[in-house]
Amino acid sequence: MAYGLRLWAANGTDIRLDTTDREIRFVAYYTGTTAASATTTITVSGMSSDGTWGLNDTAYSNLYASLAIGSGQFTHTNSDTFHSAPYSIQVFRI
Repeated sequence: MAYGLRLWAANGTDIRLDTTDREIRFVAYYTGTTAASATTTITVSGMSSDGTWGLNDTAYSNLYASLAIGSGQFTHTNSDTFHSAPYSIQVFRI
């Protein structure tokens, strides 16, 4: 058995948290606006596209805005040709 914390459910048989589980860690929060037909690039130290980073835009649902994780940065792209797109992005590590 590995060293670490293991949490069991009240029934005593189901493991709720194990030493091999990963917990989400909040990293940063960014707000701003991306102009029509533009891309905003935001630098985040250590960020990579290895599947251990996540983004959540809490501004509002926008069909024209998209997010992409890159090496040391992420991009917020607005494909709407008429309106700017505000963003409120939570960055977290999985």
